[in-house]
Amino acid sequence: MSSEFNNAEESPGFMLWQVTNLWQKAIRNALDPFELTHPQFVLLFSCKWLNEKNDDTGITQVQLAQHAQMDVNVTSQVLRTLEKKGYIERRPHPTDSRANIISVTKTGDEIASQAVQAVEREDRAFFSGLGNETGQLNQLLRQLVKR
Repeated sequence: MSSEFNNAEESPGFMLWQVTNLWQKAIRNALDPFELTHPQFVLLFSCKWLNEKNDDTGITQVQLAQHAQMDVNVTSQVLRTLEKKGYIERRPHPTDSRANIISVTKTGDEIASQAVQAVEREDRAFFSGLGNETGQLNQLLRQLVKR
């Protein structure tokens, strides 16, 4: 046998792959009515959330990418699409000529607020099978994110 595992279910990577695919399908279905992809939703809502935490002074593309743990180039591409949809605005940073300030438009704010309700509803349904162990899952996932 070419694997250290006797069963596929013993491989944490394979199990994570399966769960991730099932969860992403559920989230895609939840986001379909809003015509948002999952990356678009994550960046749009993260931008809204970070701006609210930052007194709506604006955040940079790099800050947004770091928050979402997303590649800066991918972030730029997704933001370009969100900008074309009229959900975000990019303007030059007042002190850093290499950076842009990203803010959410009124339309983007409305879409993000509606979409997050659908996503959180789907999350609750998807993870409900864990019962009160959801907190433990979050704790374990935080350990992996901090690596």
